[in-house]
Amino acid sequence: MVELNNKKILVMGASGFIGTQTAIKLSQLGAKVIISGRDKEKLKKTLHLLKGNDHNLISFDITNLDKIPEFVKSVVDLDNQKLSGLVYCNAIFPIRPLKNVTHEFLHNMMVINYYGFVELIRCFSDKRVCEKGSIVTLSSYASNYGDKGQLAYSATKGAMDSSVIVMAKELQQKKIRINAIRPAALLPEDIEFCTLPISIQKLIKDMGTGPINPINIAEQIAFLLSDYSSGMTGKCLDVKGYLV
Repeated sequence: MVELNNKKILVMGASGFIGTQTAIKLSQLGAKVIISGRDKEKLKKTLHLLKGNDHNLISFDITNLDKIPEFVKSVVDLDNQKLSGLVYCNAIFPIRPLKNVTHEFLHNMMVINYYGFVELIRCFSDKRVCEKGSIVTLSSYASNYGDKGQLAYSATKGAMDSSVIVMAKELQQKKIRINAIRPAALLPEDIEFCTLPISIQKLIKDMGTGPINPINIAEQIAFLLSDYSSGMTGKCLDVKGYLV
């Protein structure tokens, strides 16, 4: 069984449904979890769902790129214990046709979905923050197979995937692994299938395995953070059923 005892892990985007389920799963497996995101009230609710009491929350807006070093330092300073894991679930997913994809819109997408990701990992890799650990980032099937209206989103996830491969090579000397998970279509318990956009409904049907439960993604993230996956780095792992 996967266990994460004595591991201090930062979960970014913990107010979202995947981030919440990930934080819960990591706490169940023995990790000390630090959750972060923009919505402090949602983070408080997530914190109450974690197993054990040795967890903390720090609300932070990832768009404040110049404050990320200070934020990461504050996470370490909570208990003067270095991080051993990082999960990046921060992302926005607006649908917009090409004619409306202005450079301002694309830039704002990049700030949250990509620039913040790179800056956070740059800071995480500092030996004062982490000496040995694992990073898992949430990418998307859309990075390679985006649909209409997903130009900006697909571009940000494609940039993330390319970076994971390069980062793995650079972080190897620091004994830090990094991998990405690329789910196709997720369906949280509080969302009904019939309310999804037609394109997403079709994608789920084409998967042939049913929609992906965020809890299953959380379990996969936990595995990639654990020592059981010690031989894996620089991988972008698809979770897409029978999709090509």
